[in-house]
Formats: sequence, structure tokens, C-alpha cells
Amino acid sequence: MQGAISFNHITAGDKSLFCPKTSLSKSGSKFSGFKKRSLSLSISAVSQNVTTPESQDALKRALAKQAVGLVKSGMVIGLGTGSTASLAIEELGKLIRQGKLKDVVAVGANYQSRVLARQFGVKTVDLNDVNNIDIAFDGVDEVDFNKNLLKGGGAAHTMQKVVDSVAKECIILADQSKVVHLLGSIFPVPVEVLPLAISPVLRRLVTLGGVPEIRSALRKDGPVITDLGNMVVDVRYVLISLSIVLSPHFPNGIPNPAQLENSINMIPGVVEMRLNRIVSGIATSVLVAIQDGDNVMVMDLEDYVKIVDGRTDASSTS
Repeated sequence: MQGAISFNHITAGDKSLFCPKTSLSKSGSKFSGFKKRSLSLSISAVSQNVTTPESQDALKRALAKQAVGLVKSGMVIGLGTGSTASLAIEELGKLIRQGKLKDVVAVGANYQSRVLARQFGVKTVDLNDVNNIDIAFDGVDEVDFNKNLLKGGGAAHTMQKVVDSVAKECIILADQSKVVHLLGSIFPVPVEVLPLAISPVLRRLVTLGGVPEIRSALRKDGPVITDLGNMVVDVRYVLISLSIVLSPHFPNGIPNPAQLENSINMIPGVVEMRLNRIVSGIATSVLVAIQDGDNVMVMDLEDYVKIVDGRTDASSTS
């Protein structure tokens, strides 16, 4: 199973196997108070493979509570997509009902997040009705050590990118299964495409070395249609030598995410893809939840990376 990491991999200094997915943050930020014992965390906690639904739920709930704890009364909140972001919406509603937060309004990135917000008692407004967003919460499919993100599993990545980019602070929430050494080795790259341009876009994606596939809906016939009325194409990338496909994707991930993002976004008919570094200039943090025996710890990605680098460096010199 890809992403499962053994103790032998870690002690051998194999970083590419060490993290199937994660998130990153900045030391010295407001998150520096998050359980600082994380820096002295045992290697067994970081390498623990979380497989049960109960364990995954515990990690996601810990992330949701930690993130929502940053919200203050009177704030405008950006609501992301995915299971972890949904739990954050639930936690936000709980604090509002308890009277611990007042005059909080939220901007939902898609239909589902707006429905969930109303369900849990969070007032929603349109993005055009606010001047700014104080904090945006969002999940992620993959994140590497350099804060490059891969999103789009929920087919709402265009509006989510808009919401994240206008927020004063964008907080990415990821459990330990979300950290990869390089993007693209597990998930395909999602590309939102205008329906009338689907054929020429597919051809152009092939010329870039991709194997594109129109995403099909699960509970209806036909393709997935986004809230904006567009189609989603999932693209895996191939290593081509002498016109022979050698692999269904980059075996070690996408070597240059920024270059690939720029090339795809230049294709006429592409609305948006979500393979990008978080917009520079935003006070952005990525939080990672880690299973430590029966306990759950939340830390900045930067602290998580320090643990990984410290262990592998020690292994390489021993």
C-alpha cells in the first residue's frame, strides 16, 4: 500500500517514503504555541501508519478544533471543502450556539459548505458582500515539504482558490497521511475545463505528457459538473521515452509543480487547476495532525519537517 511507512524506511533515511502526505507552517507564528513537545516527538509517533476510520476521524477533529480556536467574534470566515473542513464548520457552529463566538459570518466556497454552515447555525454571506476574509480554512489532497498543494478532489477548487487568496490568513488542515515528498505520486492533477472546450483541452493535456480522464459522477450518469457549470478532468503524468509510456505517473512525483501549473493554465478553455504554492503574501499556515499512540498531536508542517530532517540527517551520519 503506497503511503505506508515502516520504521526501517525512516532509519534508512528515506524521505520519499517517510511522508505520504502532510502540511507546513512557520515557526515563530501564532501557531508556535501548539504543543511544542512536538519537536521532541518520538520517531515512532511520526511514522505511525493511521489506517482505521476512527483514527482518521480523531486526527481530523483535532485539526478542526485547533483551527476554529483561532476564530474571534466579529470575524469573516472562509469555509473550505472536504471532510476536515466540514468538521471545522461543525465546530464553528458549536461555539456560536454556546455563545462563545458572536457576529461571525462565513463565505462558503461551494454549495456543500454553505449548506453545512446553515445546518450548524453559521450565518453565510456572498463573497461579493464582504470587503475581506479574516481566516479561511481548507483541506488538501496532498501537500509537500515546500507548501505546494494538490487540491480538487471535491471539484470546488476554482472558488476555493479565490476564497483562500483573498483571506488575510489561509490555514490548510492536513492529517499525517496528506504529506508527500513530491506532489502527484498518489493523486491525479484536477483541471476545471469549460464544457465547450473539452476536446481541444484534452488534446493539449496529452501533448504535455498527461493522461487525462473526464471525471465521472458517482450517483448520476455522465460527468461531474462543478458549481460553476464546468467539467473536471483528472490528469496523470507519464514518463515518455521513445514514444513508450513507462509509468502511469511520475514515479517520484511531479518534479516542477509551478512549471506544470503555468503550462496547464495557459491552455485556452482551462478555467483553473489546483496544483500550486499558496499565494505569496498571505500569512498562511499548514497544520498537521499526528497520531502519537492513543493521543493526537497538532503541529506546524515546518516543525514536522524538522523532525523528519533531523532523523534522516542523524541516520545518514551514523
